[in-house]
Amino acid sequence: MKRIICLSLVLAVLFGAVLTGCGSKNNQNNSNNGSASANSGSEGSQSSQTATDAPVQATGGKVHIQDNVLGDIWITELEGVERNKLDNIGFSTENGLKVYTENGSKASMAGIDVSYNCGNIDWKKVKEAGIDFVMVRLGGRGYGDEGSLYSDEKALEYINGAKQQGIKVGGYFFSQATTNDEAVEEAKYAVSTLNGLKLDFPLAYDWEIIKDDNARTDGVSSAQATECAKAFCDEIKNQGFTPMIYSPSKELYFKYDLARLKDIDIWYCEYAEVPSFYYQFSMWQYSDKGKVDGIDTEVDLNICFTNVAQYNFFY
Repeated sequence: MKRIICLSLVLAVLFGAVLTGCGSKNNQNNSNNGSASANSGSEGSQSSQTATDAPVQATGGKVHIQDNVLGDIWITELEGVERNKLDNIGFSTENGLKVYTENGSKASMAGIDVSYNCGNIDWKKVKEAGIDFVMVRLGGRGYGDEGSLYSDEKALEYINGAKQQGIKVGGYFFSQATTNDEAVEEAKYAVSTLNGLKLDFPLAYDWEIIKDDNARTDGVSSAQATECAKAFCDEIKNQGFTPMIYSPSKELYFKYDLARLKDIDIWYCEYAEVPSFYYQFSMWQYSDKGKVDGIDTEVDLNICFTNVAQYNFFY
């Protein structure tokens, strides 16, 4: 099992524990390598530099969080990182999907995320079930030594099918980057899989610590993980897409320096009735056991907060 690598703060939180969180979204080629090789090389001299830990700016204020191993713990609040201002009393459930209301008005969109494991999808039924947007896996990198890149075989089919029914579409890429060069390579590869298709929602960076198995990313430092996320998102933005970071709270609190990533939207993962993450996020994955008409398998359920997101499309 993996150790939690804590983010060094003004008052360091030091502990070793089993890392748990949302389940891995890498459901294909997840043990050794991918089915496709990379089609873009690494660029830029600065991206090849090794990241080093730097002092993290903090406010001095304390944040009280719950850890599933240690229970109540305290961390120091990061300076310049927006707080989560969602009010838990605004959450409700309609037809099995979470809804968020603010000042008496609906302020959310209902979504799902899918990979090839979802099989054949009837997007007309999905739309009629109340789904407004979908995040489609575009591909990933295998977490074996070779770390080959691969495309999701259903990605383009899903994107076209959803768009035809008026469902807004975003994407995500399962990363196992260990350097900035690899993160940039992944961003270019993700964009190339779209074959010119445009996205309505962001293209997310999904870098996960692999539980119960060896992975090429086991030795990646907190500083390097942060720089990989930034390199991927910067390249996605350069390519004309909106970047986003997908992660559960453990990585967000203890692996990433969110002060370095404060201008990037967060797609937060926590399977719960209401979210507990302290900092701002524009999308929340709240279940991996959803049932949506038109999809035979269980599916991840998401909600996007339209008063937070800058890509809220209702036309």
